[in-house]
Amino acid sequence: MTLTTSAHLDSFTRDHLPPVESWPILEFTLPELQYPDRLNSGTVLIDDAVARFGADRPALHTPEGVTWSYGELLRGANQIAQVLTEDFGVVPGNRVLLRGPNNPWLVAAWLGVLKAGAVVVTTMPMLLSRNLHPD
Repeated sequence: MTLTTSAHLDSFTRDHLPPVESWPILEFTLPELQYPDRLNSGTVLIDDAVARFGADRPALHTPEGVTWSYGELLRGANQIAQVLTEDFGVVPGNRVLLRGPNNPWLVAAWLGVLKAGAVVVTTMPMLLSRNLHPD
């Protein structure tokens, strides 16, 4: 498989891919698997869902009975993407570590990182710092 050009300004993840000969064969022959050369997966996952299902449709339900609509999830993801890019200077390809409880804000953060063009790395809160920093 030949990689196409990337919009990532930070090329760390691409530079550290495993050798091509160890990759699986990826076949995208079905019509629903045809994507443009460039897309933002965060936009595909949430903006397209809002367009398809409507902003008021429930997207997330918590065990505590809290429900977030697709519109609320989109607003949260957009706010997080804006803070990451404007306040923290995140550029496409940067890696962003998410560590938090399973709740709607973590989902919004995950989508926001994607919308910012960054690579999201989610960890479980149960991991100890030594599990995240193998020194």
